[in-house]
Amino acid sequence: MLKSYLKITFRNLLKNKVYSGINILGLSLGMAASILIIIYIVDELSYDKFHPGGELIYRVGMQGKMNGNEFNMALSPAPLSQALKDEVPEVADAIRLGAFRTMPIRLEEKTFTEPMMLVAESNFFEFFGFELLQGDPKTALSGTDRIVLTESTSKKYFGDADPIGQIILRGSDKRATEVTGVVADPPHNSHLDFEMLLSAESWAYMKDLQWSSNNLYTYFRIHPGSNPQQVKIALDSFIQKYFGPEIEQFLGISLKAFLEAGNQFGYLIQPLQDIHLHSDLDEEIKPGGSIQYLYIFGAIALFIIVIACINFMNLSTARSSNRAKEVGVRKSVGAGKGRLIGQFLSESMVYSFMSGFIALLLIVIALRPFNSLSGKELGLELFAHPLVLPAFLGFMILIGLMAGSYPAFYLTAFSPVAVLKGKIRSGVKRSNFRNGLVVFQFFISISLIISSMVVYKQLNYMQEKNLGFDKENVIKLLHTMALGKNSESFKQELLANSGFVSASYANALPPNIDWNSVFKTSDTKQDFLCNLNFVDHDHLETMKYTMVMGRFFSKDYPSDTGAILLNESAFRQMGWTTLDGNQRLGGFWNVNSEPVEREVIGVIQDFNFESLKNAVRPLIMTLGPEPNRELAVRISPGDLESKLAFLERTWKKHSDGAAFEYSFVDANFDALFNQEKKMGNIILIFTVLAISIACLGLFGLAAYTAEQRSKEISIRKALGASMANLVTILSKDFTILVGIAFLIAGPLSYYLMTNFWLQNFAFRVDIDVFLILIAGVISIVIAWLTISVQSFKTAMNNPVDYLKNE
Repeated sequence: MLKSYLKITFRNLLKNKVYSGINILGLSLGMAASILIIIYIVDELSYDKFHPGGELIYRVGMQGKMNGNEFNMALSPAPLSQALKDEVPEVADAIRLGAFRTMPIRLEEKTFTEPMMLVAESNFFEFFGFELLQGDPKTALSGTDRIVLTESTSKKYFGDADPIGQIILRGSDKRATEVTGVVADPPHNSHLDFEMLLSAESWAYMKDLQWSSNNLYTYFRIHPGSNPQQVKIALDSFIQKYFGPEIEQFLGISLKAFLEAGNQFGYLIQPLQDIHLHSDLDEEIKPGGSIQYLYIFGAIALFIIVIACINFMNLSTARSSNRAKEVGVRKSVGAGKGRLIGQFLSESMVYSFMSGFIALLLIVIALRPFNSLSGKELGLELFAHPLVLPAFLGFMILIGLMAGSYPAFYLTAFSPVAVLKGKIRSGVKRSNFRNGLVVFQFFISISLIISSMVVYKQLNYMQEKNLGFDKENVIKLLHTMALGKNSESFKQELLANSGFVSASYANALPPNIDWNSVFKTSDTKQDFLCNLNFVDHDHLETMKYTMVMGRFFSKDYPSDTGAILLNESAFRQMGWTTLDGNQRLGGFWNVNSEPVEREVIGVIQDFNFESLKNAVRPLIMTLGPEPNRELAVRISPGDLESKLAFLERTWKKHSDGAAFEYSFVDANFDALFNQEKKMGNIILIFTVLAISIACLGLFGLAAYTAEQRSKEISIRKALGASMANLVTILSKDFTILVGIAFLIAGPLSYYLMTNFWLQNFAFRVDIDVFLILIAGVISIVIAWLTISVQSFKTAMNNPVDYLKNE
């Protein structure tokens, strides 16, 4: 029986090459696209699953609100870890990590800059699942000035030589540090990313006792069977026990009064394995993913494979009249319904398995471009997993059943008497179900078109938005503390070159001004949470901010060392409307251990100094040391290579061999929405695929419709119908279906994109009706062009060829 099924299947496949080719190509593309997305989703879900006992590990974060300004950070205070171990029975162990996002390293005459160095306590290798290749896991991070390198970093520094015991110089002060171990490179699916690990005792902040200062990442492991919510209850008690007294000491009010004023403060706990997809906190060690995007990609994968299956069902049911006589004859000679269903399902299975193997070839071809598109490092090793092959076979069987079930039950339901009398033909030419499937296909395709257009409009808006300063042609030079006493001579030598317009030392440059503290107004004695940045006298000229009140810092006023500037948000938040010369703010300015009041001398127009996902927060500027951590260098447009070469030569002349590292401020802003770019690219590619698959099905249906109506068209042509009339007749029904799909997809896509995705951005575009209409026009034009190929072909045929046999 199976042999008979297969023989009939291949006979039909070869007899109807065009329809078979459309079905196989559509299913292949759909399966390949869906499997690629599934691989992507599986990889995203695998983050931090490699740590032994990882389900028992949690991270402490911090959240709160002060005077309407919310803060949500992955950081916590230094004393928290020990308090968890000492006072919470559910906690089996805890560890603290610090992070340096750039670290200059010197080895003899060679200099390097490592993008991420973690400061870790000695139990790091017991706590996490990173493999130590060389060194003692218990002592590698014990003591001062001891460092563990990743395998790739070790090879970069020492080649094949043994690095253990070697000395490297770290930081701008070139502190001697001993290499005590080599760790395997962190897997890509780890939210902890690093090139080196520094022992905790090497960083003084690890000994800090303040609960109001938050600069560390705290992780804890609970005992098996323990309830993590008990730890959360203990953390809440720490606020009253430890944080409250410091509030009273530094702000002069009780914790109760602080909270009654509408402020909020609390700790949160996050499962380690949820951090990558479910954390939306500031100061993450590594940019995370988004569970929202996985839902979107999963829906796209489902829609694409459903569209491919719809093509199969549509073409099978459309061609049912051609096979109706076959069904009638076989039923009349005793074939049971079950056998007929088996025949048609076996045909769909053959199509599915053929498409599956072609899909695997497409995946092999597309994997590298897909990795480039998504920023992933996915490989074919996934297919070596023992569960993957059975899962793939099951997937093909499922697709075969999905694609073949409706045609099988539809075709086998024909009455043999009605079929053999020819009464079935008129009924199968039109199918409301088939039309509904076409509408659904294009509903999905149009929704994806609108989503892609909205994503790209938002990305374009973020790239072109006026940030409140001129971000173009500004170089951010790092590690400028290494200049020491040469800082001014370095700066002046740059400015002596006509290609360099201005330069300014600062603690941080946009979009990375993220240090904040609490400040108190002198008149209301009210407390405010503000970001703080230390700059120099040339910062306004270099960054091209706009003053709206008062003046900027000037060397003509020596007293400016005790002055500050506010942005508009900070000025408004404090209830001020005009600058009267009497406004002062008190706070900790890194001058001494006591709060000091400083005079407000000017107000700067609001500018974006963080991601555009955030509203502009209150910001304070004050004069800082020279050199500072970074240098902003504004250059004239053009001839970039020669300017960078001059900058590097001048740097090497004044920096005593420190690593030369720079970036561009505009590029740093663009990097903030890399995830959105990747999402936009993925949606765009799969939108094109979905439309292509839908159009394949539409092409097949149009070809079949044209074939069925060839005699009608021939008669109309013989009676004088024009080419335009004939094409309109053949295209009208399908165009109406696409129009119906647009009427459903337009409003729904508008609602979903406005109320879900765009809500992630404080600065966002509006979705106008014009954009929706463009998407509709694009979809209708694509569908019409697809249909017209067959319509023109049929309309141009000689009517004699079709009518001579009648």
